[in-house]
Amino acid sequence: MNLSKEKITYLIQQRGLTQNELARALNIRPGSLSNALSGKRGVGRKILSALLREFPGESAMSLTKRQVAV
Repeated sequence: MNLSKEKITYLIQQRGLTQNELARALNIRPGSLSNALSGKRGVGRKILSALLREFPGESAMSLTKRQVAV
């Protein structure tokens, strides 16, 4: 599962945060968040759970990209 970079970037901007500040708030390494946002690594349960706690008005579906099977 991959994060929606556009959605996370929008939420970060709304809060006036940087990616590094968000990573600290989520209690994860900045590199882990960067890799998840760039699509280099899929998002794991820890990061997704932390994002849902940080942005309680969002759902897992709104924070991730859905893969379409062909």
